Amino acid sequence: MRTRNPIPALAWLFTLTILAGCQASNGGQDSAPKEASPQGTGKQVATVNGETLSEGELKAFIAQKQKAQSKAPTDRNSALQELINLELLKQQAEKDGLDKRPEFINDLRLQRARLLVNLYLKDYIQSLKFTDEQLKKEYDAQIKDLPNKEYKARHILSKTEDEAQAIIKELDQGADFAKLAKERSTGPSAPQGGDLGWFRPGSMVPPFSQAVQSMQKGQHSKTPVKTQFGWHVILLEDTRELSPPPFDEVKDKIKAILVNKALQDRISELRAKADIKVD
Repeated sequence: MRTRNPIPALAWLFTLTILAGCQASNGGQDSAPKEASPQGTGKQVATVNGETLSEGELKAFIAQKQKAQSKAPTDRNSALQELINLELLKQQAEKDGLDKRPEFINDLRLQRARLLVNLYLKDYIQSLKFTDEQLKKEYDAQIKDLPNKEYKARHILSKTEDEAQAIIKELDQGADFAKLAKERSTGPSAPQGGDLGWFRPGSMVPPFSQAVQSMQKGQHSKTPVKTQFGWHVILLEDTRELSPPPFDEVKDKIKAILVNKALQDRISELRAKADIKVD
């Protein structure tokens, strides 16, 4: 019955995947252009069949290996030997013409775009500066929409409306709610007498949370509440007021929200200026 509160994913969170050492041949119209895979930067650390491996490539290879495997060894020579093996396999793949396959060309283009976008967004985000006044304004807007109350309730879940109506009739006649929940509820909270503990409205499915918010403390629902789980009879046991989290505690989260908004604005600007045709 509880629903997750979705946490909005920031547009700048991309999964980085690297085709280490890959270079596309320039043979044929469908091949990726040679310029798409320039030589690595820094001094030469090895050559493999005439192909140069650079210090920059080696450092990038080690960094990506450590990112993918937190316990990966950092031994430079071992990493260099792995990079050489990668280069050998890449060269063989090119000899076999795999760099001319459409799936390779498409993947390479997409991965190049992802890498460039990540670098662009990293620079863009670093350029964003927000004053405390801007952060506080967003904080005030966010807490305005937060629920200011928590609820403590029990429920009895039934498979049919008739069963739920019969339970309500028994409650109206003085039956003990917790006892009925243990005996008749089909929900997972039945062994606890239907106890749901404290919750915020947003953590429950809408029909359930709307019913709870309309009830008085100590009251059980007079009509069954239908959700995708079945028919609920609810007892609202208590409520309590909520205080918003202090500004300093959520300052970083507020900044993330402003960053996300800035990114969305930037994308909107680019789309407005672009010549986009969808075939």
